[in-house]
Amino acid sequence: MIIDSHVHLMTDATGWYAYKKSAGGSDARTWDAEATVRLLDDSGIDRCWLFTLSGLYGFNDYRAANDQVLHAAGQYPDRLVPFCTAFPNQDAEAAAAEIRRSLDRGAKGVKFHPWLQSFPANSAYLYPSLELCAERRIPVLFHTGTPPYSQPFQVMEQARRFPAVPFVIGHFGKIMFLDAVRSAELCPNVYLETSGAQVADLQFALERIGAERILFGTDLPIGGAASAKWNMAKIASAVPDPALRRAIFGENAQRLV
Repeated sequence: MIIDSHVHLMTDATGWYAYKKSAGGSDARTWDAEATVRLLDDSGIDRCWLFTLSGLYGFNDYRAANDQVLHAAGQYPDRLVPFCTAFPNQDAEAAAAEIRRSLDRGAKGVKFHPWLQSFPANSAYLYPSLELCAERRIPVLFHTGTPPYSQPFQVMEQARRFPAVPFVIGHFGKIMFLDAVRSAELCPNVYLETSGAQVADLQFALERIGAERILFGTDLPIGGAASAKWNMAKIASAVPDPALRRAIFGENAQRLV
């Protein structure tokens, strides 16, 4: 089974997408539940972790965005695994309450995007939300690779503070991949998601931490099926062992949710 651990639901409310559409961008379109599942089919992906995109912009209603993701997952429960989000820097306790509400309605994890949401990944505003995640033992994925707010070592600080939480460093840290791999070396509850990795980055991580904490991801629908297949090709090139490839492509993610 192939599980993509980084896919966004994109709607008209999305800031970046809405701008492109108003400007007449040729690739501007919505990606609702049906379109997302069709893209998974075209890409050869069985299931995905589904995040909001619109809810990561402060001028949108992240509670409504969480409901959109939950509704989409309800339409395709075997294909879409819903994750929620919140804005802890606006109100730390209210953020934890919204995450609790979303989890009670079926969300399986949390996604934070510190760069868009305007708080550092090691912020104390996150503590109430992460305490809840530790209680429920659910994964938390952070966008990383765009300093100053979204740095792997900032995520590592939270991983040390909350060892019961599986922390996923999104995009493999991008240009900060050395910090991402080092974070996983130091913290056994840190996982790396591959959408920002190059082949050499993956090979380096395999040498340092093995395959058990590496999760396949694409950042779909950005780039479409061609991007998904390119992300698969990276892993096929970097990981010759079929058992290790199976772990990265789906088994590791399946254990977390």
